[in-house]
Amino acid sequence: MSANYEVTLDTGDDCNAGTIDKIYLSLVGSLSSSDKFRVWTLSGLYCGSSKTMTIESKHELGEILLVKLYKDKHLLLPEDSWYCQYVTVKAPNNTVYNFPCYSWLVDENTLTIIEGKARRRCDYQSPILEEHWINEIQSRQEAYQWSTFVPGIPRNIKAENTTDLPKDAQFTVGRKLNLVFNIDSAFLDLGLNPLKASQKMWNNLGEIRKSMDLSKVPIAAYVLKHWKKDTFFGYQFMNGSNPQLIKQCTHLPSKFPVTDEMVTPSLGPGTTLQEELQKGNIYIVDYEMLDGIPANSICGKQQCLEAPMCLLYLNPENELIPIAIQIRQEPGPQNPIFLPSDSKYDWLLAKIWVRHADMQIHQLVSHLLETHLFAEIFCIATLRKLPNAHPLFKLLMPHLKFTLHINTSARQLLISEGGVFDQAFSTGGIAKVQILQRATEQITYSSLCLPENIASRGVGKLPKYYYRDDALKIWSAINRFVENIVKIYYKDDATVLGDSEIQEWATEIFTEGFLARQSSGFPTTFHTRAELIKFLTMIMFTCSARHAAVNSGQYDWGSWMPNNPSTMQKPAPSEKGKTVKSDIMCTLPGTLETATVIATIYLLSKTPPSTAKLGIYVEERFTEAEPQACIEAFQKDLQQVTLEIEKRNENLELKYEYLLPDRIENSVAI
Repeated sequence: MSANYEVTLDTGDDCNAGTIDKIYLSLVGSLSSSDKFRVWTLSGLYCGSSKTMTIESKHELGEILLVKLYKDKHLLLPEDSWYCQYVTVKAPNNTVYNFPCYSWLVDENTLTIIEGKARRRCDYQSPILEEHWINEIQSRQEAYQWSTFVPGIPRNIKAENTTDLPKDAQFTVGRKLNLVFNIDSAFLDLGLNPLKASQKMWNNLGEIRKSMDLSKVPIAAYVLKHWKKDTFFGYQFMNGSNPQLIKQCTHLPSKFPVTDEMVTPSLGPGTTLQEELQKGNIYIVDYEMLDGIPANSICGKQQCLEAPMCLLYLNPENELIPIAIQIRQEPGPQNPIFLPSDSKYDWLLAKIWVRHADMQIHQLVSHLLETHLFAEIFCIATLRKLPNAHPLFKLLMPHLKFTLHINTSARQLLISEGGVFDQAFSTGGIAKVQILQRATEQITYSSLCLPENIASRGVGKLPKYYYRDDALKIWSAINRFVENIVKIYYKDDATVLGDSEIQEWATEIFTEGFLARQSSGFPTTFHTRAELIKFLTMIMFTCSARHAAVNSGQYDWGSWMPNNPSTMQKPAPSEKGKTVKSDIMCTLPGTLETATVIATIYLLSKTPPSTAKLGIYVEERFTEAEPQACIEAFQKDLQQVTLEIEKRNENLELKYEYLLPDRIENSVAI
C-alpha cells in the first residue's frame, strides 16, 4: 500500500550554503525504504530557504529512522556544496520526525542523517541503525585523524592547511580566517603601517604613545595612564589578560630570600613579613617555567628571556601591591632583589621584566595550550568516538565548533617556523616548543577544574578578584546545566559505567591529548555520574569562559606595549642603581616587533562577524522536550549571572566585563 510523506529541507543561512547542484533524497524506515527522489526547484536550494515536497512511497515505511541525501553536479558547472541544516518528515499518520543535520553535502557523496532523538550505543536496536553507527564512526575516524606538530605536546588534527580539513570543520564564509588574520589590514586599521617596514628602536615612551590612538579603547587608555603604578601592576594579576597565575604564599621559597628589612617600608609599621605570611596577605607569581629556556633571535639579534619571581602584599586598603622582584631564579650577588624603595628606573624595569615573562606564559600556556590545544583534543576525540546521535555529542559540539580551523591556522601563521612568534617574541624559535613541552608535563586535571584550581592557589578570599568571582558563577551555571542533561540520559552510575562510547572517548583524550601521563590525573574511565558531570563541565568551561578570560582582553592590556612587551632586547640588570631611562627604551621591543604583536592581538581580540554566545545554541541538535527545557534553564541562569556582574560593575572605575555571558563565545573559534 502506497503512502505519502511530507519532507521539508532547510538550507543553512550562510551566504554559500545553497546549491544549484541536483539534490536527491530517500527515506529509510523500520519496515522499508523509499525510492530516491529528486528535489525539484527552479532556483536551486538557496541560503536560508525551506523546501517542502511530498514523497510517494510504494510501501508503508514504518518508523522513519534515516534520511539519505545525494548530490550530483551539473555536467558543465563546478561542484556546488550544499549545507543542509535540518530535515523534517511528516508521516501519513501525522507523526513528525526531526533530523538535525548541520552538515555539508560535498561532491557526489551521500549524507545519511539519523532521526534526532539522542541515543547511546545500546539504543541502536535495529540492524539498520547498527550499520549506520558503524559507518558513521568509520567515516569520522578516516576524516579526522591525529597528527603530531612537535613531540611532547598535545596531538592535533592531521591537516597542513585549513583546506585539508573536512568541509564541516571549516569556517563559514562569514568567519573566513583569511579575513581574521589579515595582518596588513590590521596595520592600516591601527595606523601602524609606516612602522611595518622599519627595524629601529623606540626613542622614548612619547613616541610609542603617538604611534597609535588608544583613546577610543577605554581599558587601553586606562592602562596607558596607570601602567607604572604599583597598585595597577598588582591588579592585573587578578583581572588582566592572564588572571590565573597568582598564588597565596605561606612560606618564602629558599630561592627568593626576601628579608624583613627589605619589605618593611612596603608593609608599614607594626608588622613583619612572617606575620603577613601567616595572615595570608602575601602572594607570589613565579615564572619558573621560563628558567633556562634559550631566548629567540630576531633578525639576527639575540633577544633576552628571564624567569622572574614577584612577591605581592595585600595591604590594609585591600590593594595588591608588589613588594619584591627577583628577575632570575637563582639568588646571588649578580641577581639582586628589586624593591619599591629602589630608584624609579630600577623598579620600573624590574616590573617590566615581570610583565614580559607574563606575556610569554599568557600567550603560550594560558591561552594557546590550556584553551586552544586542549579544546582541539576534546574536539577530535568527540568527532572520532561519539556519533551525531549521542547525547554528549549533541551537548558538546556547539562548544567545539570551528576549533580545528582556528588551530590549524594558528599553527600555520603564528607558531610555525617564521610565524609571528619567531618574528616578535623572545620565546620564538625553539623556546616556544620547550615551554609548551614543559607546560604539558606539568598540567593536571585539577588545574583545569576551576574550583579546585582556586583552592590550590589559595585565592578564594582575595578581594577584588573579579575574574574568580565571575568565573565561578559561569562554572556553576554550566555545572547545573550539564548535571540536568546527564541525569536525563544516565539514570544511575551503572549507566555511565556501561556506556562504552564515553569510556573510549575518555581514554582517547587521555592518550592522545595528555600523552597517557598518569601524573596528569585525567580520567580514563567514568564510574559515576558525578565524575562525568565534572569532566563535561571542565570541557565546556575551558572552551568558553576560560578562553574568553585570556583572549578577549589581549588588546585592552597589551596595546600599550610597555605593559606587555613581547621581547626584551637587552639583558636584565645584575646590580642596582645603574638603570637609566635610556636603558628601558633599549630593552623594550623595537618598532617592527611592536607593530607585529599589536596587529596580531588586535585581530585575535576582535569579535568575529558571526558568533554563537554562551548558551545560545543556533544548532538545535536536541529534539526532545526535556533537554530543550534544560537549555532554557541554562539561559536563565546566565541571564542572572549577567545581572549580578552588571550590578557589581556599576561601582567600579575599571569594569571587568570579559565574563559577561553575552561576551563569551561557546567555542574556541578566534
